[in-house]
Amino acid sequence: MRIGIFYRTDYVISAKEVYEKLKSHFDILFFKDSSENFPEVIEDKTFEPQVVISVGGDGTVLRVLKKVKCPVIGVKAGRLGFFSGYLLSEIDKLIEDLKNWNFIEDKRWMLRVESSAGVFFAINDAVLQKDVAQKIVDFTVEMTDGTFYYHADGLVVSTPTGSSAYALALGGPIILPNVEAFEITPMAPQFLATRSLVIPSTEKIKITVNDTVNLVVDGDVVGKVKEVHVRKCSKVITLLRPKSYDFSTSIKEKIGYGKMLLKNGSE
Repeated sequence: MRIGIFYRTDYVISAKEVYEKLKSHFDILFFKDSSENFPEVIEDKTFEPQVVISVGGDGTVLRVLKKVKCPVIGVKAGRLGFFSGYLLSEIDKLIEDLKNWNFIEDKRWMLRVESSAGVFFAINDAVLQKDVAQKIVDFTVEMTDGTFYYHADGLVVSTPTGSSAYALALGGPIILPNVEAFEITPMAPQFLATRSLVIPSTEKIKITVNDTVNLVVDGDVVGKVKEVHVRKCSKVITLLRPKSYDFSTSIKEKIGYGKMLLKNGSE
């Protein structure tokens, strides 16, 4: 089996640990820092892996998922690790799962974001955000069921995957991965009654702003815009998870949501 390994620069020791354990079992094609040169390397068809292992946090997994066509396995070396299926202490289990292909295929859809800055694909979210020195701005969101207006510092459009990321920190709901919907969440809205809006994944929305704002896709600033068009994309990314994985356990472990705090009989 051909396997690629990618890592964030400051997790090189963890990446080497993974490499050392896997190299006697598999053909390791990549062992490189996921840096600026990464996209050029991965597109070389003579080195196309069957699966890629990402060592680091969620940001590293996001970058890898956008550059490869094969499934990705996250090995946690960062903080939360929503995308990570294995810990560094579980590499022996990972080896056995690779040999037997004993995984759950966790497929997630993306958003297509069209703007004057280009076309981008968001696994987590697309954010329209004002500069620090900029005054509060007006957002107009047009969709099939009408038009909504937001007077806020920014607007987050997130997938179900991204609903447990930035949107959640802003007070938005958690959307289960198999729900065909995405959400719009305002940042610091002027009116307290303004909350997240969950809309069908079939919607094609147009967002216009009264002033130029930053367009941030999955945490990367990609340009300055005054208008974007957002819709569900046909592209699907695949994460490989252990057979023991389920979404509820993941969010209970990562953020404590839905966790049983008191057992029966406890005061």
